[in-house]
Amino acid sequence: MALLPLYAKALLRNPWAFAPLLLLPLLALAFQGRGEAVAVVSLFASLALLLPPLVLALAVPLLTAREDWAFWAGMPRSPARLYLSGVLGVGLGLSLPILGGLALAAGLLGMGGPAAGLLLFSGLGLLWFWVALAGWVGAGLEPARALGVGLLLWGLLVLAYDPLVVGVAVALREYPLERFLLAAVLLNPLELFRVGLLYALGAPVLVGPTGYLLKEFLGYTGGLLPFWAGLLAVGAGLLGAGWRFSRRDR
Repeated sequence: MALLPLYAKALLRNPWAFAPLLLLPLLALAFQGRGEAVAVVSLFASLALLLPPLVLALAVPLLTAREDWAFWAGMPRSPARLYLSGVLGVGLGLSLPILGGLALAAGLLGMGGPAAGLLLFSGLGLLWFWVALAGWVGAGLEPARALGVGLLLWGLLVLAYDPLVVGVAVALREYPLERFLLAAVLLNPLELFRVGLLYALGAPVLVGPTGYLLKEFLGYTGGLLPFWAGLLAVGAGLLGAGWRFSRRDR
């Protein structure tokens, strides 16, 4: 795990890594006086839009450097384990400014302990989801392609997901699509994060069609489903990154 602190320091040498320390408190100013639930959900939604490009732009160049592939391949330890150490180092390095920015935002808004804890926990989960995804795309592609694939996944999972799901449901409303749509929801942990956060904040009226599907077919009205789904997604992403890197032709 010697590469973990090395990659954390390498990432933190990039001044853009500290952008969340300034950006998140500034975003928080837009939600002053609107209640803790609105502030937490709005900050999470803003983070879901802004964080993935930042993570991909900072992480992919570090994880796809060709000179590092040759270094890892020549080490006596498993190249996949060394690569994962680098991915974890990137995640650790990014966690510090993200948590710092969210803590400043929570303090600026005067949030209580539970709301601030939910904000920090959900933001950290969102970060590690994208760190694992950046590790996966970076394990098997050239830098430009890895960044392009990562941004494409960001567009699909964050920008286009809701319009696509709702559009399919409306266009094919005469067909029994509920189970298909439920599968689409379960395959996107970001939607589960959002719904779980709303239930935890006591605002289930805002969960939308995703919340309806989860309640109708799984009986979900709050609980740890988003946590376990997120943990599974991050774990699968990291394991997939290690497996993909081990099979890479260096």
